[in-house]
Amino acid sequence: MKVLTIIGACLAILFLILSVGLGLGARSTHQAARQAQSDAQSMRDQAKEKETETATTRTKIAEETNKKEAQAWCDGLTSANADFTSLDLKAREYTNLTATRREAIGHICPQKKNFIEAYAKDASQDMIKQDTPSCSAGASSVTITGSVSITGANLAGLSAYDVGVEFYLVPSSTIKGYQPSDKQTVTVPAGGSASLTSTVPLPSFDSGSCIVRAVSIWPSGV
Repeated sequence: MKVLTIIGACLAILFLILSVGLGLGARSTHQAARQAQSDAQSMRDQAKEKETETATTRTKIAEETNKKEAQAWCDGLTSANADFTSLDLKAREYTNLTATRREAIGHICPQKKNFIEAYAKDASQDMIKQDTPSCSAGASSVTITGSVSITGANLAGLSAYDVGVEFYLVPSSTIKGYQPSDKQTVTVPAGGSASLTSTVPLPSFDSGSCIVRAVSIWPSGV
């Protein structure tokens, strides 16, 4: 009986050791699985954070690029290039820009943006009207008088404008091949008109035509 008791006790101790070992092994395996899941989640979080940083960097670069190119566009639109040919090119260039770039331009030079948008819309119509001028000859000079107004539906009323005007005194009804007798810049008030007067030397021909032609436009004070 003592021998059997001893054997039973040994077997119980053995089973206890096995149970503890199996429990520790299972716990270790569970902890390893949890650690693996935690590591995987940490890697996913790091990857997501890196993607966010990359996206933020790209956004900042794009914003800086838009700002830089918008500034260059604004700097390239000035009163020194207010002739109709230059403005036509600038209007087409603006129309072809992306909405993001146009928005950036609006933040940097809103008055120029409003002007070129209105100009682009009115480009297909007669945006400036010159009435038929009159000529008055004196002993040694001729005085040309007339008026100019802004008739473009989008430009009119938006601003006062500095309008460049050329005066011609020619022996026929065309200015082709002739240089202007005078050049002036007059300010046309918003929704109004401006008077024109120019006195030029008496020409060598006895009869002819006096012609006034607008050649540029720019919003006053911009």
